[in-house]
Amino acid sequence: MCEHPGEQVNLKPGETLDDLTRNGMKVIQSRAGYRFSMDSVLLAHFADVKPGDEVLDLGCGSGVISFLLVSRQPSCRITGLEIQPELADRARRGAKRNGIDDRIDIINGDLRQAEVFLEKRRFNLIVANPPFWRDGEGKPNPEPERLVARHEVYAVLEDYIEAARRWLVPGGLLAMIHRADRVLELGVLCADKGLTVKKLRFIHPYLGREANLVLVEAVKGSKFGVKILPPLVVYNSDGDYTEEILRIYSEG
Repeated sequence: MCEHPGEQVNLKPGETLDDLTRNGMKVIQSRAGYRFSMDSVLLAHFADVKPGDEVLDLGCGSGVISFLLVSRQPSCRITGLEIQPELADRARRGAKRNGIDDRIDIINGDLRQAEVFLEKRRFNLIVANPPFWRDGEGKPNPEPERLVARHEVYAVLEDYIEAARRWLVPGGLLAMIHRADRVLELGVLCADKGLTVKKLRFIHPYLGREANLVLVEAVKGSKFGVKILPPLVVYNSDGDYTEEILRIYSEG
């Protein structure tokens, strides 16, 4: 799929067209603004997307997770919701360039007001790579796109969980990546909203180091009982990617 790209798109000043190493797909990014990281690739690999799924990508950015999910499961349909208009425009043009704009609908809007755009729609799977840092935490980036992507300038973690409660079908899945040290907060918020954490996979930069990220799958309306998956280690001791990370990047 997508070995032959769709409509060619013109890049705007300051933009780059970057390879996703998946079926010839590309992503349009700002040279100075927000650029996707490994987080998005790991989440797209982790999310349990099934044939025919209706998927909601909360805070879709430049569309990376949406593009990778379509490459994994061509029959799914994805709605991407992104508050930053420049990023939404890049995601929309990227989908057209990749020839998958018939399966991906990009909406520029605030997930806290999603009923304006989504009305009564419901989804089998929601994916989210939300900002990791609360207001006042970390080091705010002076570049606005990166600041909004990394800090809770607009929506906070609870807003993402509330969106999942509202827009998932019963039994639907929420797949999210976040800081490992916020996993208890995430679990409590899910429980408060009627979602049950069913899978956790902690991500470690090196073997023997503490986890810094966690992949989470929660189910709407499920009974309790969580599965802790084997840890995912990013780097070997020599600083090269582990075999599993290389497989994730090259799958498909």
